[in-house]
Amino acid sequence: MVTIQGLKKSYPGVLALDCIDLEIKGGEIHALLGQNGAGKSTLIRMLSGAEQPDDGTIRIGDAYHRFRTPMEAQKAGIFTIFQELSLVPELSVAENIFISDLPKNKYGVLDWRLLKREAAKSMEWLGFSVDIEKPVKQLSVAMKQGIELAKALHRKAKVVLLDEPSAALPQPDVKRLFEILKNLRANGIAIVYISHRLEEVQELCDVATVLRDGRKIGSYAIAETSSGMLVRAMVGRDVKSSLLGEALAGENRPRLGKGETGDVVLSVRDFDDGKILHGVDFDLHRGEVLGITGLLGNGQNELASCIFGTRQLEQGVMTLNGRRVSLKSPRHVINAGIGLLPEERKTQGLVLPMSIESNITLSSHKEFSKGSIILRQREHIVVDRMMESLRVRATSSKQAVGTLSGGNQQKVVLAKWLVSKCRILIFAEPTRGIDVGAKEEIYQLIQNFAAEGGSVVIISSEIPEASMCDRVFVMSRGTFAGELCFNEIDIHGDAILNLCCA
Repeated sequence: MVTIQGLKKSYPGVLALDCIDLEIKGGEIHALLGQNGAGKSTLIRMLSGAEQPDDGTIRIGDAYHRFRTPMEAQKAGIFTIFQELSLVPELSVAENIFISDLPKNKYGVLDWRLLKREAAKSMEWLGFSVDIEKPVKQLSVAMKQGIELAKALHRKAKVVLLDEPSAALPQPDVKRLFEILKNLRANGIAIVYISHRLEEVQELCDVATVLRDGRKIGSYAIAETSSGMLVRAMVGRDVKSSLLGEALAGENRPRLGKGETGDVVLSVRDFDDGKILHGVDFDLHRGEVLGITGLLGNGQNELASCIFGTRQLEQGVMTLNGRRVSLKSPRHVINAGIGLLPEERKTQGLVLPMSIESNITLSSHKEFSKGSIILRQREHIVVDRMMESLRVRATSSKQAVGTLSGGNQQKVVLAKWLVSKCRILIFAEPTRGIDVGAKEEIYQLIQNFAAEGGSVVIISSEIPEASMCDRVFVMSRGTFAGELCFNEIDIHGDAILNLCCA
């Protein structure tokens, strides 16, 4: 269906794609894998018409193309569904599906009856039952993805490119998405699937192509390839002795915490926000890594917001080392020594246009100032030391944080709290949207922080990640459905999953 030969793309100082050759067959789900910065997004932009290559060819069937705009790519049958969905929230489902080619009758007037009928057919074929006159803004993420797929099918897509489609979906919706994609494959459509979740790739895809540093490392038949082999291709080294390697091997589960519990440092009692949370209690010990998991939408992230003071409680008390912490604002919580690495790091954890240095010292201005004067030399020394310690990959501390990869952005958020001397860290979806190499580094940093006496709460919808914690609370419908110690969790996490579905 698609043949790419010798594709090249350079940006100032960076060779993003270096002579990429790739074949994508009809009726195939083809995974595109690699660490952040490997060239996946650049390749997708070339195929989708968002950017043009410097050299090389793209052939769809027997015709060669050089797409100047996304519209030209769509006319050739290539449709892209990005993480940030391209829908108009105020318009209806039907209007969004037909947004680029609204049907008209013989008098040149919009044919509403035909529009609604055909839109309903598209959604029904995908297995979605939805009021096609409802505004898109009122729908779930899964339903919005369905509308994007309906747009592509309506316009007779030959190739569908999906960028991290499952990142924001609860598990039941992920399974439904997989069923839809398998149906599309059965109908001869070529699907390119980008994901950092290797378990998804193993379950769904037929072939995986690995990119590293802008080069193609190889294409692998999934049925003949283990997750460990794919990781080794992505990072360029063996990972058997790493935390991630242990987890992928499936022989034993790595542990992020010390395995011992010291004194209770944080207590949460009777948290109730009057909407989702009710009756949430837990204790966190010194040196412990505590996991909170569950299907998306069951209150995990609302709990993180309540702990950090960004969501109002109707009742509930939080104490730190026996002293009550005010939850009126994040400032009170930060002053108590608690930091939050939020789920949405780009909008809630960082100021993207600002430099790495300014972001790292954002919560510690008193430490780097005398009166109204900022002590720049002290700031430079501390930030450079922190960047070296956390291995933040950047040209300098003056680089805008928005230009970093997801894993390096997460390290900058972590550096911000370490500089402010927080001893308790709340991680909400700590490795969402980051590659396997960066995941390993984040896990190592969490492990080191706990080993030095810090305490961590990991809120994660990824069961393998939660199962690496010393203890795990499973949330269901805004409260804890159960608690499991590390030794009570099986290698596949079925004990957690059973509580999720209870």
